[in-house]
Amino acid sequence: MNLNIQPIGIIKKTGSGVSDVLIYSDFEKVLCNIMGKFENGTNLLIVHKNRKVKDEHQVKVSLAELINFKGNLLKVKGLEADDDSVIDVRLGNEI
Repeated sequence: MNLNIQPIGIIKKTGSGVSDVLIYSDFEKVLCNIMGKFENGTNLLIVHKNRKVKDEHQVKVSLAELINFKGNLLKVKGLEADDDSVIDVRLGNEI
């Protein structure tokens, strides 16, 4: 069974273990709910499509550390994904 979920953003690897998570402007409201709690070093849970061919799972939940953010662009480290579609972003303590 395949899920059909509309992505809210995209992950782009920028090097040295750092990634940009761009949230599409139509979905900035997702960030508005948690932005007041953002500070450098905050742990984020990023739910994204899993593009690894050898892995049977369609989605992956990754823990990443927020380095900084500006508007709908989050710079994080520790995220092992590139060109994956973002499904959701949560604070790391929300599990």
